[in-house]
Parts: sequence; C-alpha cells; structure tokens
Amino acid sequence: MEFTTVLIVAYFALLALTLLKRGGTIEGPWLFFFRAFFPNWKFYHGINPAPRLYVRGQTADGTWSDWRLVYPRLPLKWRHLLHNPAVNLALTHQNFVDHLANDINSLPDGADIQEKVTYQLVSQLALQALQGGRWGDQAMLPSCAKEAPANAPALAFCAFQFEIRMEQPGSHTSDLMLQSPRIST
Repeated sequence: MEFTTVLIVAYFALLALTLLKRGGTIEGPWLFFFRAFFPNWKFYHGINPAPRLYVRGQTADGTWSDWRLVYPRLPLKWRHLLHNPAVNLALTHQNFVDHLANDINSLPDGADIQEKVTYQLVSQLALQALQGGRWGDQAMLPSCAKEAPANAPALAFCAFQFEIRMEQPGSHTSDLMLQSPRIST
C-alpha cells in the first residue's frame, strides 16, 4: 500500500472514531473540513422545508433594497454533462446555506452563531451576491440580471443584511430562521 493511501485511510478512520465519540456531530475547525467531502444528504428524508438565503443592501442615503433570493437555478445545457464549473460553484454555495441552517439548529444555548465558519462563509456569499457576483454567465441575484448587463458595475451598498428562511417547496410561505445584523461593507 502506498504511503499516501495509508495517510488518507488513517485520516478518515480518525474522523470516524471522533464522530462516534461525539455522537455524529462534526465540531471543531479541523473536523469542519470533513464536511467538504460530502454534500448535505438531508434532502433524501422527504420533502421538508429547505433553507434559502435572502439578501438586501443599504445605500449611503440609508435606503434598503428589497430582499432578494440567492438560489442557484441555472439553465440546463448539454455541455454541463461533461463540464459544469458554474453549476458546481452554485451548488457549493447552496451547500454553505444548508450547513449554516444545520449549525443554527445544533447551536448550544448561549453560543453565538457569528463565531461559526458557516456564518462567515454565508456572510461573504451574501456580500458577493450584492456586489454583482455571477455563476458563470448567470447573476447570483436573478432579479438583477434584467436590470444590468453582465459587465455593468453593481450598485454601491454601504451595508447589507442577510436572512436564512425555511421554505416549503412549492409554497410561498417561509419561516425566518436567522436575520443578520446590519453589516458594513
């Protein structure tokens, strides 16, 4: 057996033992990276409310924009069967939101969600969306795609907020799970 293979097997064995000892909850900064190997598989448990990311920005005059949904729904193309980096990036971003929702649910009393890596990742994702971020040729904020061409500068926001809402597929109702404080850009 090659030495690299032994190290990889030892790494996963150590992580598995740690998970058994902690009851299946992945905690700690080095264990967090274990989640990068596996997507969130909770969608196989039936049709349940799913976490969705909404963002809004505040201009220098204090006016807030409307809440906008940041959710990857990219058009399917035949070439995506072989190469789809934009779709993979969009799904990774949604996976951040799913993991943040899980962290919120498992947060111990008195703990601050802002300390979690997932909160910081989603915060940066929200800012990137407001600043005109794109998944390939698609705007992260679909409502902005009609307002500005791909090479146009994004609106200048001095602050932003994001929300995690639990939404039932096919329904227009949602439950607020988290609203961030006002974050300066």
